[in-house]
Amino acid sequence: MVRKPHKFDPANVAKLERPERQRFLPNERVVSLLDLTGSETVVDYGAGSGILSVPVARNLPEGVVHAVDESPEMVEHLKGRLDGSGLGNAYPRLVRDNGLDLAPESVDRVLAVNLLHEIIGETALQEMRRVLRPGGFLLVIDWRADVEREAGPPAEVSLTPEAGRKMLEGAGFDVAAVEGEPFPYHFAYLARKRVDERP
Repeated sequence: MVRKPHKFDPANVAKLERPERQRFLPNERVVSLLDLTGSETVVDYGAGSGILSVPVARNLPEGVVHAVDESPEMVEHLKGRLDGSGLGNAYPRLVRDNGLDLAPESVDRVLAVNLLHEIIGETALQEMRRVLRPGGFLLVIDWRADVEREAGPPAEVSLTPEAGRKMLEGAGFDVAAVEGEPFPYHFAYLARKRVDERP
């Protein structure tokens, strides 16, 4: 199933950029969970405004980040932001029908923040799995349906941590929770390709 892309909304960009987000979902902590050495190829899937693509790129002096989004208007916004960052290793990309224009097993890390609840019933996870190299991983961080919060989507369209785990396992990943519950409103998982199901 392929969902119709969200329309570009400057108000949503402003929400992604609001300073209070850094209190409960700090960029520095998210980037640290990618465990980068500096030479990886990373996909920021559902990159939105690029709020994480830029700090990821800064941590990749010999690597690259592909900032992908389903909205052509958002990709144009991303292009402007990445061009203005002075970074030469961050590339905006349009994802069409959940397909990435990247070779199989060509990516070391995939980052998916606040995306899992948006792609229920779609093929995006299979595509993330397709491009991951053996030994690489997908970092999933998403809104929890089981905690009270004023930010984020309503609980009825969010996922519990267990539902998120099942969704990842169903897509062919072995899943481990990030230790220490690093975010108050989000669950965080490291997902690796199940060895017996490599493409």
